[in-house]
Amino acid sequence: MFSKLIQRYAMNKWMISLFTGMGMLMLFSGCAMTQTSTTAQVKKEPKVIVQKVDREDIKQILQEEKFIYLNNNPDRVFAVNGEGIAPQNTVSPAQAMALAKRAAIADAYRQMAEKLYGVQINAKDTIKNAALYDSRIVSQVNGLVKDATITEHDFKDGLFIVRMELKMNGARWKEIFAY
Repeated sequence: MFSKLIQRYAMNKWMISLFTGMGMLMLFSGCAMTQTSTTAQVKKEPKVIVQKVDREDIKQILQEEKFIYLNNNPDRVFAVNGEGIAPQNTVSPAQAMALAKRAAIADAYRQMAEKLYGVQINAKDTIKNAALYDSRIVSQVNGLVKDATITEHDFKDGLFIVRMELKMNGARWKEIFAY
């Protein structure tokens, strides 16, 4: 117990001498700092302002300052042909044609989404006894298609064909799909 008190006293004495030494060092270095700080005040450096700028700000600045801003983004037209087959078990030829048209439009929207967003492909092969036993390929499309118009349609021999087009400004296309 007595040895612990001696160790604690020695530790306190060491800490006091450390703080005293640091105080003296700061006192003498403080005097030197006042002389160098006056010379630093003579040299005035310009202030630098950091500002975040986004794409819209740059467009606005270019238009306001009347810089040459080339808009080489013509309209883009995406076109697809959707096909739908009339089912055999319908009540009337009109119902067959309506269902074929519906299938053709759905096929055209799917193809348009494939063009715009791409297709996700998942494939799985199963090998058994060193030979291909089973092969499965699943394709999936997810996307939103707006403002597509049907420009042509035709029903012939139970097949309904739809031509669908989507017109989009080139700048808008780059903003949404260029990645």
